[in-house]
Amino acid sequence: MGQRMGGWQTDSGRPHIVVTGNSVMDLLYRVRSLPKWSGAVPASDVTVLPGGKGYNQALAAARLNARVHLLSAAGEDQWGMQLKESLIAKGVDVSHFLLRKDAVTSPVAVLVGPGGETSFIGWKQPPLLQLRDADIEAARPVVNGADILMATLEVRPSALLQLFQIAAESGVTVMLNPGPTPDLADLPEIAKLLPYVDVLVPNREEASLLAHGVGLGEPGSAEELAAALHRTGIPVVCVTDGGRGCAVASEEGVFRLPGISSRVRDTTGASDAFCSALAVRMVAGADLQAAASYANAAGALTVRTVGSSSALPDDRSIQHLMSASESTSVETAPGDLDE
Repeated sequence: MGQRMGGWQTDSGRPHIVVTGNSVMDLLYRVRSLPKWSGAVPASDVTVLPGGKGYNQALAAARLNARVHLLSAAGEDQWGMQLKESLIAKGVDVSHFLLRKDAVTSPVAVLVGPGGETSFIGWKQPPLLQLRDADIEAARPVVNGADILMATLEVRPSALLQLFQIAAESGVTVMLNPGPTPDLADLPEIAKLLPYVDVLVPNREEASLLAHGVGLGEPGSAEELAAALHRTGIPVVCVTDGGRGCAVASEEGVFRLPGISSRVRDTTGASDAFCSALAVRMVAGADLQAAASYANAAGALTVRTVGSSSALPDDRSIQHLMSASESTSVETAPGDLDE
């Protein structure tokens, strides 16, 4: 595993983060209900915005004053150029953001319901947009110099394994956000990644699937899921639980942070904001409770705005919400992790 620093703190001032994941264009449709087969529903609003978990996490970390490299691929087309230009404008290093000839940047249809709930229509990255062995090897110097590598399951497991092994060679901390929710057929390959993961940040559905995939049965609550996955050897497990906050398990024990009250307009990108905020604060030396509280606030702010990339908050907004909120108290789970 990584975690080369004493604790989590970096000596270099600004956290240096490498992010890998998809970069797509989100087509957001505001609808009152999902259409039935052969039916249609009207959209009250349609917006086209950059998105993808890799893109969102890179942008979120940059907005929190981290030095960020994004390892991702898009088509050499109008959308791909728009993605690249927007990353440059926000200070993200795009030396490993690849524009593929003869490839089309992936669109994702995002259906946003009246309560902010979302459904997605997309597909796995086509071969032309997948990261190749040579792409990952070219990024080795950047990964070796990072404080933390952030990854999602938008990247094929075999490519992630190559990246994680590079990070392990230099003791670079690895954070895995196992989304989008994996297919059952992919669980054996994903299980091979877990020994390299220092910080695992699944939602409850993803955590349940991972627990099932590694033979842990069906733990119920977020706290139980976090504790069970931690016992497999992952140093830090943070299970996000929507508006109910998150549960964190580490060698220090298990605790839950309640959610922060928010008017939900669109949940797209909330988990990405959470992960990036958690990574930035952990690298900066914050303890787990403080880092998770900061991440909770980042997620709560994101759901208040339509669109993932446009909703990602900055440090000032997060600090303001935290100071105004009384929901950062800790509920400690009974029992010891090693029982």
